[in-house]
This record gives sequence, structure tokens and C-alpha cells, in this order.
Amino acid sequence: MPKTIKTIEEDESIRVVLFQSSGRAFCVGLDLELLKKAFSDDSYFTSVLGRLRKIYLDLENLPVPTVCKVEGLARAGGFELMLSCDMVYLSDNAKIGDNHTHFSVPPGGGSTSRLPKLIGNNLAKEIIMTADWLDPYYAEKIGLVNKVYKSNEIDSEIKKLLEKLIDKPRSVHKTVKKMIKSSLNLTTEDGTLNEIEIFKNYAYKEKDAKEGFFAFIEGRDPNWKVKN
Repeated sequence: MPKTIKTIEEDESIRVVLFQSSGRAFCVGLDLELLKKAFSDDSYFTSVLGRLRKIYLDLENLPVPTVCKVEGLARAGGFELMLSCDMVYLSDNAKIGDNHTHFSVPPGGGSTSRLPKLIGNNLAKEIIMTADWLDPYYAEKIGLVNKVYKSNEIDSEIKKLLEKLIDKPRSVHKTVKKMIKSSLNLTTEDGTLNEIEIFKNYAYKEKDAKEGFFAFIEGRDPNWKVKN
């Protein structure tokens, strides 16, 4: 994963990253043999959680949008991976949940930090403490995921989404992600000032801003467009 993250960070041709499953489960957490060793060795467990924390933070900080398409099971560490992505879409056959407490362990991959920011403290506590599976449409209703699609429609809908994201320059998505993340804990007054400062830095220094404006004025495609 670190090598993949480094490639995405450095390869300017990459516009979006899609996480998706290829079987009955999206992701069900850490390998059981690894966990057996971790529960027998405190220092090893600490190093595992540290690596997991870094991976999820690195995913959040990627300069491109990250899209999560979940079909089948996403539990525990898979649920936490889902929370680390920018946009999450579920199939109506998806089963998601932070099931850690079902086994009498708390989350270790960021649920208690990320989930309250998405849906509020009370709902986050309920989801984590009950360890319940969440109905996809309920997850959509509470704002945990972007949208639910029928299983025979999700591929085509995600393809449309990816085309929209790929159609825009990497630099503007990187900037929007920076704006939102850096304003999360600010008041609206401070957040709007933060937005202006980042906007000015982008508009004055990044060629894509001027290119986009003048391409619009001149009625032509901007030079970042992917040619079909």
C-alpha cells in the first residue's frame, strides 16, 4: 500500500482512485493470523495500529478524489477504510458496520474519530456500541454514505461519476480537499477566510485556474481534458 500511495501522489496523470471489491466482501478487516499474533504481542499490536493509522491518513490526504464502491461485506477495518474515502457508494446488497465491540474490542482504525464528524456523536456511539449491521438505505439517510444503487445499476452509475471527476484537473480537486479538511474545525467566519487564502494561492500560482477560465472564454477544451 505505501508504494501504491507514493505512485498516486507522484503520477500527475492519475485523476481519481476507486476502491471496489471483486468477491462477496469489500473488506472485513485485518487478517486473522495477524490478529492472533497481535493479541499475543503488545508491541507488535502497537506497530500494526500505527501502520494502519498512517495508511488511512495517507488515503485521506491523497491529492485526488477517492471513491469507495461497496458491494457485499464491509466490517471492522473495512468499515474504517470506507470512512477514509472521500465518497462512498453502496450497492443495495451491501452489509456494513463497525463490528469491533461484538468481539469486545474497541475500534483501532479511526472510527471513533471519523464517524462522529460524519454523522454526529450520538449516532456514532450507537453504531459502534451496538455493532449492528447497517441497512444501506439507513446509511444513506443519516449521511454516512453518498448514495445507494441497485446491484445491477451501481457499475454504470460509478462509471458516470468517475468520468465527471476525471474530466477535471487534479489540481482543483487537491485544492478543494485541502479547503474542506483545513476548515472542518473552524468557525464559518474563520473558515471562509481560510477558503479565500487557499483560493488566492491556487488561482495566482496554478496554471489550471487561468487555463480553465480562458478556455471557457475562448470556447475551447482546456488542456487537461482527457482525449477520447
